[in-house]
Parts: sequence; structure tokens; C-alpha cells
Amino acid sequence: MELLVYLILLVFLSLLGFYFGRAFIMGAPYAPTDKKAIRTMIGLLQIRKGERACDIGAGDGRIVMALAQAGANAIGYERNPLLVLAGGIWIQKKGLGATAKLQHKNLWKADYRPFTAVTLFGIPYIMDRLEKKLLAELPHGARVASNAFPFPNWKPVTKQDGVYLYIKE
Repeated sequence: MELLVYLILLVFLSLLGFYFGRAFIMGAPYAPTDKKAIRTMIGLLQIRKGERACDIGAGDGRIVMALAQAGANAIGYERNPLLVLAGGIWIQKKGLGATAKLQHKNLWKADYRPFTAVTLFGIPYIMDRLEKKLLAELPHGARVASNAFPFPNWKPVTKQDGVYLYIKE
């Protein structure tokens, strides 16, 4: 019986290690953005009514909802299906289902061409690759608000309260 308990614990810890290890390899682990940073990102982006906006690594959808409340048609891409499910329920409860959506998607496989406003809370080791992807795909004039971590080569237009604002030229 004791061996079975150890085996179950080993399987659980292995799955946990695989899940979180994969998060570090494929993108960034979930870390919720605080309310002040969300307000700063929304303010810097100056969202226009009906604008298409995206949150990369959307977690529980709190930024997607803030984008929608600011007037955007917002989508969030998130790899964790549990966060997508929980965030989707939260979006519906807030009555934002028409303008806010969460999608279970790998940030590297997403197409960012339709978006003119993008938010993200990345992690340093993905920023170089993500910078290249966004510069290749975003339309001219698109704005990107990055919480806490700057892109290595793209020069921000401004920085406020730890949020970097970029505009694609």
C-alpha cells in the first residue's frame, strides 16, 4: 500500500514538473498582472472603440476583459486550458462575451496580423523571439504594451510604471 502511495505521488509530481517545465520552454508560466499595471497598459494603448486587440498569454482573461471594457474587440491566447475555461466563465459572468474571448492557443502559432493593440506580460527569455514575430506580423501603427519586460531591440516610445509602450513603424 505504501508503495502505491509513493507511485501515485511520483506520477503526480512528474506530471506537475512536465506541465510547469513545458510552460517555461514554450512561453511563460502564469503570473497574474496587477490592477495598476492593467490600468497603465490600457491607458498607454489608448484603445479605440471596435479596435481589434490581443493579450498574449492571457491567463485568466483579466486583461482581455479590461480591453473589452475599454471598447476593443479583444481576444486572449492562453496555453493553459484550465485558465481558458475559468476565464471564459468569468467573461460570461461579466457580460463581456460579445467583445472578449479566450482561446486555447500557443502564442508562437498565433497570427497577430489582425491586431492593432497588443498586451503581454512575457518573461525575458522569450522577448527576443516574440519581438521578431510581432515586428513581422503586426500592421504599421500597431501598439504593444509590455508589462515589466522590454524587447531587446525594439525601442519603446515611453515607459510608465514598469509598462513599455511600442509602436510599429
